[in-house]
Amino acid sequence: MDFDTFINQAWDDHATGPRTVAQRLPDAIALVGDEAQLNQLMNLGHHVHGEHLGEWQAGIAFIERLAASPVFVPGGASGLAHTRSVASLRLCEGAGVDLDAMAVSDRIRVGATAAAALAERDTSRATRLFEDALALAQRAELPGGDPMNRALAVTGNNLASVLEQKAARSADERALMILAAQTGRHYWALAGTWLETERAEYRLAMTWLQAGDPARAREHAQACLQIVAANDGAALERFLGCEALGLVERAAGNAGGHAQALAGARAAFAELDSADQGWCAASLDKLAT
Repeated sequence: MDFDTFINQAWDDHATGPRTVAQRLPDAIALVGDEAQLNQLMNLGHHVHGEHLGEWQAGIAFIERLAASPVFVPGGASGLAHTRSVASLRLCEGAGVDLDAMAVSDRIRVGATAAAALAERDTSRATRLFEDALALAQRAELPGGDPMNRALAVTGNNLASVLEQKAARSADERALMILAAQTGRHYWALAGTWLETERAEYRLAMTWLQAGDPARAREHAQACLQIVAANDGAALERFLGCEALGLVERAAGNAGGHAQALAGARAAFAELDSADQGWCAASLDKLAT
């Protein structure tokens, strides 16, 4: 197996089998051929041990193993990623971390990734870390190309998505979910293309739906579809926008709006290739129920 096959399979499997993926991670070390691949493995290790398993020390131990790789560059991208990853996991376990020694961009990214890892375990600390990272980002006014913009966009999207899936949420979790989705939208506008911005509107629609506010959810579902229409109306993106709008209209008790959105979703689904139809079919069935 080559590295790309391993990493792609691991990402496919990690949500439903994080423990198994964590056990497989050391097997990938010998497959790493360059610093970029090392960084990919480091990111996966942090995500699985942190966000999914909450095993801070095991995550740190794995990342320290990666620092022994012959392609590791202490002063390069892998060295900086190593410092951020270890600092993030140490924040999660409550250990002291000298964030002042880091560049502002790195401090923001460390706080955001730690917040994502803590979201389902300690909402209060996660919220505080996330709010601190956002406040620092606002004060720093770093350029749009700074990697912290993308990091905050990704973290916001992932945080909101995870909290949306909870069967029940506390008031604090609801507030963090909304803040996270709004953060994703703001920072994807800086760090992404129209596609990421449109997906962030989809995320906001789903977040407000889960938060029990269909009127706010409708605004974002419609914004999602407007962005798609302005950019040639890709079938998959139309499907997602119609799905969000249909779920919103059903929650709001608008049978006519739901039927119209369902028709739009079915039309877009018919244009999808077989691979996309495979993972969209369940969503279409749910929307039609």
